[in-house]
Amino acid sequence: MKALIRVTGAVQGVGYRPFVAELANKYELRGEVKNLGGIVEITAEGDGDKISSFTDELKTNSPSGSIVLRVSLDYSKCNEPEGQSDHSGFRIVESSGEFDKNYLPVFPPDIGICPTCMKELLDKKDRRYRYPLISCASCGPRFSILKELPYDRETTTMDVFSMCPVCEKEYRSGRRRHAQTISCHDCGPQIVFRSGSDGDFFEKEDALSQAIRVIRDGGIIGIKGIGGYQLAASPYNYDTVKRLRLLKGREQKPFAVMFDSVRKIEQFCFVSELEKKYLESSARPIVLLDKKEDPFAENVCGDSRQIGGFLPSSGVHRLLTLELSELIVTSGNISGEPMITDDTVFADKFGDSIDGILYYKRDILRPLDDSVLQIYRTEDDYECPRFIRRARGYVPLPMFLEKPLKEKILYEAYGADLKNSFAIGFGDRIIQSQFLGDMEDYSVLKLQRYELAEFEKFFRTDNLSTEKKIVISDMHPGYHSSALADEAGGERLKIQHHHAHIGSVMAENALTECIGVAFDGTGYGTDNTIWGSEFLICRSGDFERAGHFKSVKIAGSDEAMKNAEISAFCYLYDSGIDIPDHIQNESEKGLLKAALQNNINVHKSSGMGRLFDAVSCILGVCNYNSYEGECAIKLQNKAEDYLKSRKSDEIVKDLSISDLIRINYDNEEYIPDMQKLLGYLTDNANRKDIGMLAYAFHNVIAQITLRVCLKLRERTGLNSICLSGGVFTNRVLLSLCERLLVNDGFVVYYNRVFPTNDQGISAGQIYLADLKEKSN
Repeated sequence: MKALIRVTGAVQGVGYRPFVAELANKYELRGEVKNLGGIVEITAEGDGDKISSFTDELKTNSPSGSIVLRVSLDYSKCNEPEGQSDHSGFRIVESSGEFDKNYLPVFPPDIGICPTCMKELLDKKDRRYRYPLISCASCGPRFSILKELPYDRETTTMDVFSMCPVCEKEYRSGRRRHAQTISCHDCGPQIVFRSGSDGDFFEKEDALSQAIRVIRDGGIIGIKGIGGYQLAASPYNYDTVKRLRLLKGREQKPFAVMFDSVRKIEQFCFVSELEKKYLESSARPIVLLDKKEDPFAENVCGDSRQIGGFLPSSGVHRLLTLELSELIVTSGNISGEPMITDDTVFADKFGDSIDGILYYKRDILRPLDDSVLQIYRTEDDYECPRFIRRARGYVPLPMFLEKPLKEKILYEAYGADLKNSFAIGFGDRIIQSQFLGDMEDYSVLKLQRYELAEFEKFFRTDNLSTEKKIVISDMHPGYHSSALADEAGGERLKIQHHHAHIGSVMAENALTECIGVAFDGTGYGTDNTIWGSEFLICRSGDFERAGHFKSVKIAGSDEAMKNAEISAFCYLYDSGIDIPDHIQNESEKGLLKAALQNNINVHKSSGMGRLFDAVSCILGVCNYNSYEGECAIKLQNKAEDYLKSRKSDEIVKDLSISDLIRINYDNEEYIPDMQKLLGYLTDNANRKDIGMLAYAFHNVIAQITLRVCLKLRERTGLNSICLSGGVFTNRVLLSLCERLLVNDGFVVYYNRVFPTNDQGISAGQIYLADLKEKSN
């Protein structure tokens, strides 16, 4: 019998064709396998039962890194009669450029160095011993070097490297059979170290030795990683770290540290089984881990309670950590700018400021930062990953929808201006771009325009069976992302910022209606004010604003987002509470008071982020955000310190939460008022334990969230709660909200696939746009 088999999913770039060939030989089948656009097509001839078993195993025993969505088997579509093949056995043939018009192709992300390559890298008997760019059919760069589908060597930036005779032989059989990135010491890209002091060049082993020597001597080097340039330095040298911070314009934000093994990480951090799983996964993300101890220079992690730990993602990194054990590895850019992928651009920008550059001559086509996640634990010890940044190792994997998007519509979403990502949606999947950055920086704006055009080309959106394109953006009139969307053509739609936050959770859980609770720092509202503490009734792509924390006049606009003293002054002034002496001097108080009274450079805001800033300042915890969320993070740390130091029956037993909660009802909206809580915190900041007060604040916010949701359930009958927005990266607040809501019978959802911060917004925009289309 002869059959045509098509395999759909992430089945290119993961060694799937070699796997198919080996499996066909196992079942004694003749035929061929090829990449066909974004799928794999197989022609198999042989015994019918063996073809059936072969087809079953294509899905159940697929290679690591692959995602098999469907396997179709058809005996009627083979053009070639049985027994008339012009070859015997089973072969891998040249790819075809044909694409399925009904689906966006699925392609794997860059894959961290696999255990087998790691073993070969350190095996003196192996021909790739200490070859820094070692890879195989199961690991190595993929998305960052691919020009276009289908995935073959000539469509990657490896096309300029001709295989040596030994690699050619390995390419035809064995575990590197049809590994498109196959290379070695003799034929592949080689590492070079350019000294920063005298401009001397070193190659191969000398390059590694020089790089290691410079770092040991307290220097800073640039490293060309998989997704772009990075800066590396020892975490043990205070002066080196200080210099690195000056280079990047990064005042206080903790640096991530690369370790040589999980065993080493466990010396400094608590590591659960799930955290270990993600650390060792092929994506090699940065995982935020609770500290046991901090042996590093005090300016590496500061007073953070966590270390961002991760493992080497390539042979280059592994060879460095083999000698150095721990290493600060951070993106090679000025904070806020995109990663640099071009050799010349990086050398021009940093070459005179650092002590050397370790690089290789293989082009990187698109920048991919390290992904960042943390494992969230509920009180009953359930664990799940939550993304803070989704990039290398996960992009461009799609989120598959339980219910497909409306037929023949291509959706393009431009996201928000902060933590920008865009997304495309078609059929049963949404594909979100990597984290791009903040679009106030012109280079990020240019990158978004370029990357979206590349996505359209890469995923062949012009080849899809579409009737129209819907282009979605935030409704903020001043957003750069919205301006880019206006240039795109197609039907335009604008989605409110916090509604899109909730939409991202709805998309992950196939919901069409819910009560949405969106807490973040800022977002443009339908009333032209700044929102950020929203209770939304969401149905069929539309929403009703059913509540929000009281809006307060905030002076200073952008400065207020950094200077928490401004937020504290504005909240206390609004509540009629005397301003403590540690908040602003008398001259500044006078200027702020005049600005608020005369509406000079002020805006109304209900942003939860500003409330957290204000309380952090009032309690003397932190009064300035040198990086986004610093005040809130340090407030969370104080609350966690308090929780760890108390037994459960001792927690805030001297505080009646109910006395601090006041929820007004105005114009059919529930509006919590913070006056009593702020007064209590201000009066007791110098009398009571700051940790207890920090925890009390979190607890009051969670209690208010419960009470408003109870009122909305009574009004609407809705029992599903979606929590989203950047404030919900706060695990104390999330845990309190989840526990209270679940105990009262609510079903609670929060982001697990997409980041809960603004990077997740583009996915929510698509999902809500589709719900609107389906309801029309």
